[in-house]
Amino acid sequence: MTSFSFAPWRGGGTAFPRPPAALSHALAFGVAAPLYALLTAHETWRASCRSLGALVPGPRVLDVGVGPGTSALEMARGGGKVHLGLDRSAAMLRRAARAARDEGASLPLLRADGMALPIRDGALDGVTGHSFLYLLPDAVAALAEIRRVLRPGGRAAFLEPRAGRPPLRATLASGPRWAASLLLWRGMSRLHARFDEAGLEALLERAGLRGARAWPVLDGHGVMATAVRPG
Repeated sequence: MTSFSFAPWRGGGTAFPRPPAALSHALAFGVAAPLYALLTAHETWRASCRSLGALVPGPRVLDVGVGPGTSALEMARGGGKVHLGLDRSAAMLRRAARAARDEGASLPLLRADGMALPIRDGALDGVTGHSFLYLLPDAVAALAEIRRVLRPGGRAAFLEPRAGRPPLRATLASGPRWAASLLLWRGMSRLHARFDEAGLEALLERAGLRGARAWPVLDGHGVMATAVRPG
């Protein structure tokens, strides 16, 4: 069985979002975690997770910002392998643990900050993040941490809210639950950040990752991107 070597927990010195972004973050990923999990338990979201997982090699894969576990469990269904799920929210990790138990899946979980990963250098084959970078106060610093824990040739992949004004007709036609989940996502990203393709590629390259490419997904509401740690 593959295992990770973890460094001691490195707390302190981490920048956190400021109001109103901090308040929205605390509500969505704390007391409102059940609502967040309900709205994102939608087949279109699930399919986007499977697509994300297909972009990274295994078997040592970290899903950073695992949330209620949907991303990691769907990646496993799509043939990927998530060896560890990490999140800062205890409420989200409890939901992820419950979801894994309900499915009889093995999903090790760790409560830690994505800005200071307690994982040794070069330990991972892949890192995924679904709706993760846009919440961070310093996405480049977080990506540099991800680069550090990837082995040479290891790949990172992300799905983030996209800048611009996507057409709403297709969104509304997909049903009220899907529309509600996207409105929540758009509302959160308005308080935090959104990315266009060129901007997200540049962000990955600034963090020392190479071969970055990005493309629109989710009818233009999202942008998916991938890059490699150079050898």
